[in-house]
Amino acid sequence: MPERWNQRYKVPFVLPNVSYGLHQYAHLLPTNGIALDLACGLGQNSIFLIKHGLTVHSWDYSTVALEQMKHHCDTQKIEINQRCIDLITQPWPSLGFDVICVTAFLNRNLCPQIIERLNPGGVLVYQTFNQVTEIAGKSLHKPKRTEFLLAKGELLELFNELDPLVYHDQQELAQSTHALFGKALLIAQKPKRIEARLKASV
Repeated sequence: MPERWNQRYKVPFVLPNVSYGLHQYAHLLPTNGIALDLACGLGQNSIFLIKHGLTVHSWDYSTVALEQMKHHCDTQKIEINQRCIDLITQPWPSLGFDVICVTAFLNRNLCPQIIERLNPGGVLVYQTFNQVTEIAGKSLHKPKRTEFLLAKGELLELFNELDPLVYHDQQELAQSTHALFGKALLIAQKPKRIEARLKASV
């Protein structure tokens, strides 16, 4: 598995654009605290988060991607805590986070762990592919395996313990010009106090 991702990142990449969710809704994020960029790839989101004021931990399974990320960080004189980790089989470090960012990655079995690692009041920014494979006759570049694609409304179900702040699911766009075409985005917050939520529901 890691070799597939190492091969993908073997050719040097220009740093991609920051995810739409982070860039467009940065005002919903805290400006201090600890953030996790899960499956960070080349680290564009990590760099954005540290410039936003957060201490960032960047985890990925590909050593080659992390090496490229370090080059981009060195160029911008940015220090980020990198870790090469198999998120699925290895235990996660015992850390809590004020922000967790996930982009273009989906493993449903990890969702409970993501919720658990969010600190009370912490914000999740999750953006990945939905099941739309073609828009306006244009085939979308995305995983072919359906287990990596979100059903309509699925992000809301996977993270129903969190309070949604923003939700987009571009299932029916007529044109492919929007940054989220063929994708879903959820920004949600972990309740600060479970007791407060229970009282509000009485």
